[in-house]
Order: sequence, then structure tokens, then C-alpha cells
Amino acid sequence: MEHRDDSTVLDERLAELRRRRRGFPDRDEPFASLAEAVVWCSKVPAETRVLEASAGARRPMADVAEDEERLRTTELERARASALDLENGLRLARSTGGRELALDSRDPAEDRLAGALISILVAGDFATARTEDLGNEQYRYYVTVDWAWLDEMAVRVGLPPVTSLLDERPG
Repeated sequence: MEHRDDSTVLDERLAELRRRRRGFPDRDEPFASLAEAVVWCSKVPAETRVLEASAGARRPMADVAEDEERLRTTELERARASALDLENGLRLARSTGGRELALDSRDPAEDRLAGALISILVAGDFATARTEDLGNEQYRYYVTVDWAWLDEMAVRVGLPPVTSLLDERPG
């Protein structure tokens, strides 16, 4: 996340998400709330800046603002839709004891887990990933979660630490 250490910026973004999403965080769907928070605080601002930077000088600001709102809505919906894969990916990552989690794109279930972990956590700097090219557009992804930072984010959002959530919710 760009302002990972800037707690004021993080708090402002989370407050904005709470205004936007009534009942946020949803304690009945903690991984959906966590995914939304990570995407809202890291991915959405970055992609919004790209949208603004790529808008032509002659393009009306109202059109840019409409595109930005569409982007925000789409990214939050994607995050929420990926919540179960995120949760399952985190469970598997935790089972590695802090080592890299290997996921193979040839297995559709593992590919979905990799997609959720990478699009949410890696994009938000809550995990790192490296890729091994297996040929024929097939890959093995190696994901390492930054558990301390992810737990801190969950608490900031108003949820228990992720490690506790995984213990509370049977897999």
C-alpha cells in the first residue's frame, strides 16, 4: 500500500468506506470486509490515479468522476466476490508455517485461490508473490503473506486479527 505507514490516510480511507458501506465491517462476513478494506485502501486509490492521469485534457471531469465511481464499485464487488477464495487461500498459507504457499494454475481451484491472494493481498502489499513459468501459459505461484501487517489491518478495520478469524471459523 502506498501509504502503508501513514495511519491518518488509512483512517480517512476506512472512514470513507464506512460511510459508503452501511454496516461495515460486516462481522458475519469478516473476510469480505477485510478484502473490501484492503482493496479500498490500496488498489482503488492507485487505479483512480491511473484513470485521472490517462484522462485527456479535453475529457470532461464529470466523465472522469463517473469512471472513477464505476471503478470503485467494481473493485469492491470483486473483492467481496473473492472473499471465500481469499479465506481459503489464507488457510492454506497459514498451514505452511510462514513459508511460501505454492499454487498451480493448472488446478482451477488453486488458480482461483492464487487469483484472490494476488489481486487482493499482493496488490495491497499484504503479501508477496513470485511466479514460475511452467510453459504453455501455465504458472506456479509462490505467495508469502505478511501476517503481522494483515492482522494489523484487520484490527484497524474493526475485526479480530486474521489469525484469530481463521481459528474461529472452521475451514
